Amino acid sequence: MSDSEKIREHTTRWESYAWVLAVVWTVVIGASLVWNVIQVRHNAMETMRHHARAAFEKDLIWRRWVAGRSGVYVPVSEETPPNPYLSHIEERDITTPSGHRLTLFNPAYVTRQVHELGNNQYGIRGHITSLNSIRPENAPDPWETEALQAFERGETEVSSVEDMEGEEYMRLMRPLVTEEGCLKCHSAQGYKAGDIRGGISISIPMEPIMAIAQRYTIGLVLGHGLLWILGLSGIGLGAQRLTRSERGRKRAEEELKENAVQLEQANIHLQETNHLKSIFFASMSHELRTPLNSIIGFTGIVLQGLAGPLSDEQTKQLDYFT
Repeated sequence: MSDSEKIREHTTRWESYAWVLAVVWTVVIGASLVWNVIQVRHNAMETMRHHARAAFEKDLIWRRWVAGRSGVYVPVSEETPPNPYLSHIEERDITTPSGHRLTLFNPAYVTRQVHELGNNQYGIRGHITSLNSIRPENAPDPWETEALQAFERGETEVSSVEDMEGEEYMRLMRPLVTEEGCLKCHSAQGYKAGDIRGGISISIPMEPIMAIAQRYTIGLVLGHGLLWILGLSGIGLGAQRLTRSERGRKRAEEELKENAVQLEQANIHLQETNHLKSIFFASMSHELRTPLNSIIGFTGIVLQGLAGPLSDEQTKQLDYFT
């Protein structure tokens, strides 16, 4: 495998790692977004349940206040006519010394009026109901019927999000337990203190809280989207830097290999040069030594065979070659 092929192989490997990290990052961000959206929905549901419970507790306080006083008298009017279901009570209707007509309001009557006021002003629907209701308007709907049956099995609260007339409502229902103050009106039905004789259902529109949840969800989507983009950008930049670093390292390795080859070739060339130089010097030594030996020999002969003394200059010249 050539060096360029190795570089491409390493580059492809880093790109594969980057794709794997990008997929993992996408899964993590997606899972976080889904979990947070679910939590927003869950928190919205819990918030609406708390509102419904607060509305139920408010109704229960009204009922207890009225029941603790055996009912209250209010002026007879078009909005508050005498309750026909209290006709068996002797003093349902009374007249004050000044001539004002008053009629008895029992807890159920007060609760119905409060529910009507709440529905008209705030869209919060309340309904007092029972499986053995006397008043036809108090008959339970299918959802309330299932809740009342659940109370008979021991449940203490039923809640869910239901569609009502094309809108989502948080519906919550709790049982009504017969108290001593309730027996004045309901003892004739055979109820005793502590009996469950029905329940109050509260229905609160989900639109306001879901609008808030939707805005928060949009913020979550935008935030996670930005975080996802930043993460992918970081992964991409990191992969590019690692790829460049890998290429630079491979180039450096290639240069080191080339320099090592060149150095080895130069060393071989130097050894060859030194060898040739040695041969040359040996040859030159041989070629020079032969004539020099002859000159030295002839010089010795001249020094021995000449008759007569030599001058100092001649002696100096001949001694130079011996």
